[in-house]
Amino acid sequence: MNDNKTHGIINSIIFIILIVCILFIYSKYIGTKGLVVKEYRVKSQILTSNFNGVKIVHFSDLLYKSTVDRNDVENMVNKINMINPDIVVFTGNLVTNSVRMTTEDTNFLVNSLSRIHAGIGKYTIYGEYDYKYTDFDKVMSSSGFKILNNSFDEIYYKDNNPIYIVGLPSSIKENVDLNSSFKFYKDENRKYTIVLVHEGKTIKYLDESNYEVDLILGGYSLNGSIVLPIVGGLVNEKNAYKYSAPEYIKGITKIYISSGLGTKRCAFRFMNSPSINLYRLKAQS
Repeated sequence: MNDNKTHGIINSIIFIILIVCILFIYSKYIGTKGLVVKEYRVKSQILTSNFNGVKIVHFSDLLYKSTVDRNDVENMVNKINMINPDIVVFTGNLVTNSVRMTTEDTNFLVNSLSRIHAGIGKYTIYGEYDYKYTDFDKVMSSSGFKILNNSFDEIYYKDNNPIYIVGLPSSIKENVDLNSSFKFYKDENRKYTIVLVHEGKTIKYLDESNYEVDLILGGYSLNGSIVLPIVGGLVNEKNAYKYSAPEYIKGITKIYISSGLGTKRCAFRFMNSPSINLYRLKAQS
């Protein structure tokens, strides 16, 4: 092999190693930081005009103490408050798995999440990691979030036409009880219904039921963590079922899956920034 070919091979190897190192550093230290707001306009013919223009902020998988530190939490709270939302929802996984949480950490989360302002209300459900975090209920309740677990809340705004919000538990950890969650449901004169889920697998229960819902908000999959054009998310989570991309439409039902803020077993993000979602409701006549 002549010297020119040898040098060419060596240069190619060095180039590939350099690219791999750059991608590693970017995905590990840059891709996991920063925070973007994904905005969606959600239209519905069943939504009454009193909820027209209502803003819902949705965050999920905070996974505090993964790649998310205190500065990241404070940045998220400030960004949410800049939006001035009417409703804020959190779809589970407050802290990362098997992390040691101190009293100081817990107090920090309470103080930070308490600063999130929502004109109508704040709601949360359990992610699969939240069952292990013994202070989850304390943190969320003390922060002004209503915990929905196989339950619902009736939301009024401006007049006596309500919408309903349903919270389902993590189907990895607990049984999903749709009959309890939808006690309010009536086929006739049906009201606009939002359902909070953690993992996509839970949506399967709704798919197989007779309950008609308008908006499903979830998390868990982190949209695949590492995202490539055309290919999509590379880190597959079994319990995401078939719902790991950011957005789906099934008949009248709109489904949005948050990419979350932290990381799980893959502590990398590529082309998939930490994010919160903003939904603007629009009544269509």
